[in-house]
Amino acid sequence: MMKLAMQLYAKMNETLEQIVIDSENHLQYAERSYQAIGATMLQLKDYILTYEFKNQEEEISFFKEVKPQFLRELIYYMKVFYIEAGKPLGDKEALAAYYKQAIDRINTFFERNHSLYIYYRMGKSDHDTQYFVRAGEKNELLPEYSLDIDPRFTTIHSYKLAKIQAYERLNDYLQHEIYLLNNPELDIVVDGKKKRRNLWTDTKSALIELAYALHARGAINHGKGDVKQVIEALEIAFNVQVGNFYRTFQGMRIRKKSRTPFLDFLIEGLVRLMDNTDLGNR
Repeated sequence: MMKLAMQLYAKMNETLEQIVIDSENHLQYAERSYQAIGATMLQLKDYILTYEFKNQEEEISFFKEVKPQFLRELIYYMKVFYIEAGKPLGDKEALAAYYKQAIDRINTFFERNHSLYIYYRMGKSDHDTQYFVRAGEKNELLPEYSLDIDPRFTTIHSYKLAKIQAYERLNDYLQHEIYLLNNPELDIVVDGKKKRRNLWTDTKSALIELAYALHARGAINHGKGDVKQVIEALEIAFNVQVGNFYRTFQGMRIRKKSRTPFLDFLIEGLVRLMDNTDLGNR
């Protein structure tokens, strides 16, 4: 089960990275991403409906860890699409107020699901059988996403956990948009059209790895401040939101092979470029 899920996830991320390159604006990017993730989740659902979990631990792992990885992306891009599609045509103040209203709705959701949010952030597991086993829940689920109507493919808390994770990222997106509104010098004009600066087209974990390396080296601001400032600078420079970078960093620390694959690749690529350049000059 895990092998197939990770293959689907990796392929989905490759598709999303290509969509970033091919899309002209946030609205187009969000809509295309939503469609791609939805198609992937249909594949995942078809597989799970014919798969028998080996034990309760595997079922918990799927609904607590595996499925939310997909569903949080779907929820995130769905929300970004509706936010972008509903943007007011007024001035900067009206747009900032619109974004802040969306942030208020996120905060309301977190308040209503405070117990699960704390459970998730603290990495607890004592209620996993109740939360992430399909037979462990009795309440009806009223999802926003049609695939989660099927009780064979969801639990209430699996859905809410994915939504929490999606809303963490959505909050970062909205804060970033407000920051750009207040800092118009970050926009550039090309051929008479206003465009954002360069896009980060590698993985988000790669950017996080780079940010921590720069921070550890003290390469920015003489090493003063924290890694969050480095992350924010890279997000602005490359028009990307990385979400919960601390959780990603914890995963990097326990990688079985190299803990720094992106930095290793940078070194290999640079050395190869130098070698090829040397050969070309002979």
